[in-house]
Amino acid sequence: MLDERERLGLLWIDAHMDAHTFRTSPSRARHGMPLACLLGHGDPRLTRIGGPKPKLLPQDVCLIGVRSYECGEAALLDKLGVRIYFMAEIHRRGRAAVFAEAWEQVTRESAAAGISLDLDTLDPEEEPGVGSPVAGGLRRNELAASLRQLHGETRLRALEVVEYNPHADRDFVAARAIHDLCRSVIG
Repeated sequence: MLDERERLGLLWIDAHMDAHTFRTSPSRARHGMPLACLLGHGDPRLTRIGGPKPKLLPQDVCLIGVRSYECGEAALLDKLGVRIYFMAEIHRRGRAAVFAEAWEQVTRESAAAGISLDLDTLDPEEEPGVGSPVAGGLRRNELAASLRQLHGETRLRALEVVEYNPHADRDFVAARAIHDLCRSVIG
C-alpha cells in the first residue's frame, strides 16, 4: 500500500476508459490498457513497470468525459470504485461542478496529482485531429475553462496530452487546441 507521501492522484480526461486487460480487450491493443495497468490490473509485464505495487489507488483517480467503453473495463472500474463522470452527468450537473469535485477527490489523500488529457475528449466536430474520435465531447472553450480552474494549483505536478493525429488535423485546428489547453493550465 502506498503511503500518503507517495500517493498520486490522476484526472483521466478521455472519451474512453482505457481500462482493459488482455482478458477483456477484444482487440488486445495495449493502448486500451494503461489505466488498468496503473491500478495494478493486467499483464504483470505492464503492471510491474516501475515496481510491483499499483501506481495509483482507485480512490485517487477520476475519469471525466467518458462516452465510449466496453463492459469488461467498466466492470473493473466499477468493482474498484473508481469515480467516472460520464458526459451525461457533466451536461446535467455542469462542467465546473464536476471538475471541481473530481479535483478535490484526486487530491484529498494524495501528495500531488496529474492530468492525462486525451484529445478525443473533445468533440471531433470541432477538433478533427484526434486519434479515436467519438461524437458528443467537450468543446475546447469548456475544457479550457475547467483547466483554468487549476492554474496556480501547487498540487498539480504533471499534464500529458495524448492522441493527437496530425494526419487528420485539418488546418492544424487540434494543434491549436493543444496550445490553448496547455496555456489554460500554465497561464
